[in-house]
Amino acid sequence: MNKYIRLLVMLFALQSLQVVAQDNGLILLKDSMPGINPDAQRLYNEGISAFESGQKEQAIAKFTECLQIETKFASAFLNRGKIYLQLHQLDKAFTDAESYISLNDSVAAGYGLKALVLAELGKKEEAMIAINQAIKYKDNDPQLHYQRAILAYELNQFDIALSDMNEVIRLMPDYAAAYNDRGSVKRKLGKLDEAIADYQLAIKKDTKLAFAYNNMGSTLREKKDYAGAVKAYTEALTQKKDYFIAMNNRGMALLALNRNDEALKDFNEVIRIQPSYAYAYNNRAAIYIKMKKYEDAVKDCNKAIELDAQYGDAYLNRGIAREMLRQDEAACNDWLQAASLGINSGEVYYNSGGCVEFERSKK
Repeated sequence: MNKYIRLLVMLFALQSLQVVAQDNGLILLKDSMPGINPDAQRLYNEGISAFESGQKEQAIAKFTECLQIETKFASAFLNRGKIYLQLHQLDKAFTDAESYISLNDSVAAGYGLKALVLAELGKKEEAMIAINQAIKYKDNDPQLHYQRAILAYELNQFDIALSDMNEVIRLMPDYAAAYNDRGSVKRKLGKLDEAIADYQLAIKKDTKLAFAYNNMGSTLREKKDYAGAVKAYTEALTQKKDYFIAMNNRGMALLALNRNDEALKDFNEVIRIQPSYAYAYNNRAAIYIKMKKYEDAVKDCNKAIELDAQYGDAYLNRGIAREMLRQDEAACNDWLQAASLGINSGEVYYNSGGCVEFERSKK
């Protein structure tokens, strides 16, 4: 699942009090409300207007002025906290979430915001506690269940994620992305056929959902149905021609089918579109190794490692290419590094490539 992106789109409606008009997406309050200072109401509305027009800093300023007049205006804290979150000013967003919770009897939205902030801070266990509190107060909110599903997914709590995604779909049966994300949970649970069925449901509800085609392709590739995977990736690219992840994945499926020239074309295009995508360089290196272009393979692995120094497979492939170039010591060092990064094949190559004997001979 894409980390929080779709969730933020769902959650980021600014909190209103009593809605009397909605014109071009701008939510306004009544001109006067009992117990609320009229100037605070005006500034609150101006904050919403600024946000809707993309002026986030101006919106924050308006909500801050509002709160200087009405220090217990709960919805102003919530709105300002959401904008702080978008601007990645996480400490301020957290403080506003806490302020909203302390002032509002219906605190689900505040705990939801708090959970988002904690997740962005990497405090996912604490975020789970917060989102559980939110759902305790409002258990029929699909957005909160979606948020908990994402957290559970990232914490490898896939049964919880599946339960929440089922609830999201029960409450929002026409939301195509939810079927895609449930498919991703099922894939993690090893339920590959069920995952494919969910991706198909997502596509049925939204035929332009490129990432659902991509995910279906990756699941088919996991089932070793490489031809089916190529077809799914191609459809993803039909919907979104610059979808470089799907293009890279198609290249991998083509490589598995020994359609090396087509795979090379895909990896070249990925690198043109997204030159900072390390995986494409390593994948192209794999083709160069098959084509016995070992120096080119080393160059591509070097670039992949430059972009991601923890990319174990790039060290593995560079070691293979260097061995073929008779650079034995460098090859052994690469395989050892690959093994240290969790690539089991690195240790296999190191032990079978004469590296142990090579090291002994140096002593």
